[in-house]
Amino acid sequence: MKNIVFFLIFAFSFSNAQYVIEDNDISENVKEFGKQSVSYDLNYPMEFYRLQCDNAVYAQFPGGENAFKQKLFFYMKSDIESSFYSVNGTFELIIFLNKSGNMQSFMLNPEVQNSYLLKRDVETALRKMNLKFTPATCNGTPIESKIRQKINFRTDNFDI
Repeated sequence: MKNIVFFLIFAFSFSNAQYVIEDNDISENVKEFGKQSVSYDLNYPMEFYRLQCDNAVYAQFPGGENAFKQKLFFYMKSDIESSFYSVNGTFELIIFLNKSGNMQSFMLNPEVQNSYLLKRDVETALRKMNLKFTPATCNGTPIESKIRQKINFRTDNFDI
């Protein structure tokens, strides 16, 4: 009797082990019909707003303009979420610097549909950059200043 029960347990335990899962048996809940990619061009020169004094020295980023653009590109690449908005065209990023050379605030022009999402992502990138400029001076005294960087955004859509 023990042998028969042992044989039946042994025989039926391997019956389900022979089922092979086919690719069409696997179903996913997420279906992706297309992808969106945002690219940006930072080839425009960094511009400074004119200071109203005789002996003006403009704010400088450590490493120069190219170091600023490389750092901005790196952080924008990691923080811009392209699935929420579609941006095309040239935008102006205006950074307001305080007397110690830190970023006080910024503006992104022009306003477009869902631009608050783009502004949020750009703000995240700028905050992660931890911008620290050598402050602008007017006759040897540090003053507040503004920097403008143009960014050309292009959104590409791909079908999958």
